[in-house]
Amino acid sequence: MKTQFLRVTTKDKLILQGLLYEPDQSSKKAILHVHGMAGNFYENRFLDSMAKVFTQNGWTFWAINTRGHDIIADFPIAGEKEEFKRLGNSRERFEDSLLDIEAWTDFIASHNYKNIVLQGHSLGAVKVAYYLAKTRDQRVSKLVLISPPDMVGLAEAEKDHQDVLNLSKKMVKEGKGEELLPRLLWNWYYLCAATYIDFGERGNPIDVFNTYDKDKSSIIENVKIPTLALFGSKDDAAILPVREALDVIKSKAKSCPQFDADVIEGAPHSYFEHEDEVAGRVISWLNTSK
Repeated sequence: MKTQFLRVTTKDKLILQGLLYEPDQSSKKAILHVHGMAGNFYENRFLDSMAKVFTQNGWTFWAINTRGHDIIADFPIAGEKEEFKRLGNSRERFEDSLLDIEAWTDFIASHNYKNIVLQGHSLGAVKVAYYLAKTRDQRVSKLVLISPPDMVGLAEAEKDHQDVLNLSKKMVKEGKGEELLPRLLWNWYYLCAATYIDFGERGNPIDVFNTYDKDKSSIIENVKIPTLALFGSKDDAAILPVREALDVIKSKAKSCPQFDADVIEGAPHSYFEHEDEVAGRVISWLNTSK
């Protein structure tokens, strides 16, 4: 296995970073992995297992950053002058993920890859599903959703969600949308007011896996390629029992010619101590799905 550090530039001039893992033999099959909320291309330990298993099976593996990596991050801006823009998850706008995924997919395709799989973990699963539903990118052959969360449902599960949402709207109205809220989301994430609205209000683009309303249609019905969805049985990113959540997502993915769902027993959201297992499940599905 060989590795290479990469940079790409989005249409709005942000420079993003990533790591390419290549098999020993030449390959034109690519798996593009999009990290979760405030994550990055190196944090999750399952990425090590995936890099090993995927390359052993003849796939290149692209683990990349989006503009939502880490809580606060400075991004170089492409141009003749040295400039930076402060973003990260705390200031992220969900729809901008289209620009990030497009830039990486364009880069992969420019290197003559003919078989591209999009894979996302947690919020990354929401992003890749939304990207395909919006763009219907014909270069992508399959979709892998690892722990696909109901983002709005998770926000609504917080007891003070409506109060925080109202405060966020008030701050935006006062021109303070980029200021951090005085309270952490899920006692962990710092978000600015505008991002909280973007991530936590029903009907917004991020509302892809809306399992809180089983009868509500979803943009995921526009995805028309084989799809795999996985949860760990101890995953806390599902607001329903994980098998029920997978059934709801499957029912909304009406146009997928093949939608397979699986649960990895004992695995948490990070797949800690189940890293080889999740990598094996994905590659087994890729090797056998049509």
